[in-house]
Amino acid sequence: MPPPLKIAGLTLDSPFILAPMAGFTDSAFRRICRRLGAGLVITEMASVEGLRHRSPKTLHYLEAGPEERPVAGHLYGADPDAFVEAAAVAESLGRFDLIDINCGCPVPKIARRGAGAALIEDPGKIGRLVKAVREAGRLPVTVKTRLGTRRGRPRIGEILRAVEGNGGAAIFIHGRWAEDRHRGEAYWEAIAEIKRSAAIPVVGNGGIATAGEALEALRRWGVDG
Repeated sequence: MPPPLKIAGLTLDSPFILAPMAGFTDSAFRRICRRLGAGLVITEMASVEGLRHRSPKTLHYLEAGPEERPVAGHLYGADPDAFVEAAAVAESLGRFDLIDINCGCPVPKIARRGAGAALIEDPGKIGRLVKAVREAGRLPVTVKTRLGTRRGRPRIGEILRAVEGNGGAAIFIHGRWAEDRHRGEAYWEAIAEIKRSAAIPVVGNGGIATAGEALEALRRWGVDG
């Protein structure tokens, strides 16, 4: 078994993490994955606007049982004040070990609101979101993002510096461009390059279909998870 993964003060017994996937990673699925060895599971995306108003529909996405832990609450939005309020709601539930900020969802209805992948083009704002949430609460803050919005315009280096510089605990990188959605190969070489310059844990994502491929990604690319 590969060594444990440490994110801030949290030690994961496995470096294999269940990525957040809308429509899939509900509580039942997360419990199964924890039993089968996931070191960390992450909720589906929850809207910060819905959480700040305690919308029952949004709160449903953050239902989680103690057997899932460690578990991260996965939030999306664009307004720093809404993020602070939403993170406070999530933290008050007493269910989560991390707050994860979505900066990579390419779905148009998300990006049109300035959230998800739209944040990729504004690394400074990503940094401000991380800082606001981190300073307002007790839980470590992580970011899930992509290499950039489109080929030929990588932003991941700037995003890493913004996350690190504002106290982010780790970065999860999907090795595709937002314009690719989930098509084509993931560019693990780019993830590995970022890992070599990172001071925080780097978790790679994209194109992993088997346990063997996950083990090979750890060995070949040097990522933390």
